[in-house]
Amino acid sequence: MRALLTIVGLPDLPLLSLILVVVLILLAALMFGWIADLLLGENAYGTGFNAGIILIGAFVGAWLWHRYGFPTRFDPAAVKAGIATGSGLLLLLVLAVLRP
Repeated sequence: MRALLTIVGLPDLPLLSLILVVVLILLAALMFGWIADLLLGENAYGTGFNAGIILIGAFVGAWLWHRYGFPTRFDPAAVKAGIATGSGLLLLLVLAVLRP
């Protein structure tokens, strides 16, 4: 389980601190889902579902960056966090555009 959490970018912390980090990530995803719901209007899926789509895209983006990313001069954790946020929002926008 710790290896999976490290792959997606979560730090190796004690259990209580890890729970706090996960709760903060979920709250941030809900906030992004709510803002996306406001911005996308009728093409949005609802706050909770938007947050779920963002989290799925973030996990996939972080995993892909971990697997195929190239080294940069920036902090690797910050780059992975930016890639995860961007890929989550990108997945939500693509699904909103392709929604019939």
